[in-house]
Amino acid sequence: PVNRAASPAAPTYSSAAWEHFRNALSPHEPVYFVLGTRGGTNARFQISLKYRFFQPPRDRAPSFHENLYLGYTQNSLWDLDSPSKPFYDTTYNPSLFWQSDTLWQSPGRRWSIGMASGLEHQSNGREGEDSRSFNNAFLQPALRYRFDGGSTLSFAPRVRGYFGVAGENRDIADYRGYVDWNLSWAQDDGVMLAGLLRQGKGGRNTVQVDLAWPLRDTWLANLNGYLHLQYFNGYGQTLLNYDVRQPSQFRVGLMLVR
Repeated sequence: PVNRAASPAAPTYSSAAWEHFRNALSPHEPVYFVLGTRGGTNARFQISLKYRFFQPPRDRAPSFHENLYLGYTQNSLWDLDSPSKPFYDTTYNPSLFWQSDTLWQSPGRRWSIGMASGLEHQSNGREGEDSRSFNNAFLQPALRYRFDGGSTLSFAPRVRGYFGVAGENRDIADYRGYVDWNLSWAQDDGVMLAGLLRQGKGGRNTVQVDLAWPLRDTWLANLNGYLHLQYFNGYGQTLLNYDVRQPSQFRVGLMLVR
């Protein structure tokens, strides 16, 4: 008989471990890809996820430590007009925060209050004169009202304080300010309209408006996601040019997560 050496056992795959990891992941900020033509054809896109450190059981409300998250958001501006189609600038935004969507709820469940608080780092990952980075601590209460028709109105101002600001952008607070005023209205898995007002020093204001319409309500009935319209006017569209006022820009594209 032929004596064959035993082959090493193949590594085992734990579907339970994968499910545990997948269940800890969830959307964070909106995920989208939009196109515009002001100043040349360009694209702006964002990806964003958060990871829950401790998964609470489904039969009770999360305890304090079960509301801790690690977040990551990446926002890029892509120059599609140049021959080599370069990325103009990308902002990398890791964060560590605590978040609860329902700290308080009225007896009829019309009104609710949530809260998020934590630390963020933002950087464009460059060196030398093009380097931009800063850290901030934030507090974001959220007041929500629930309508009978299955939609929610939310007011969620985000208050921030800066620290560890790089010398290349030491005046960033003059352009980004200390409060983001966020107001949104969204149907359950339906239409969303959101507005952002960022007030900088000396009238350096920024406005962004996002409208998302579910594609299943159009002739593209089998396509996931949302038709996305975005309007931007102000500062900070990219971290590289945080101190340069951008002209009004309308973009249209696809929103995957709102």
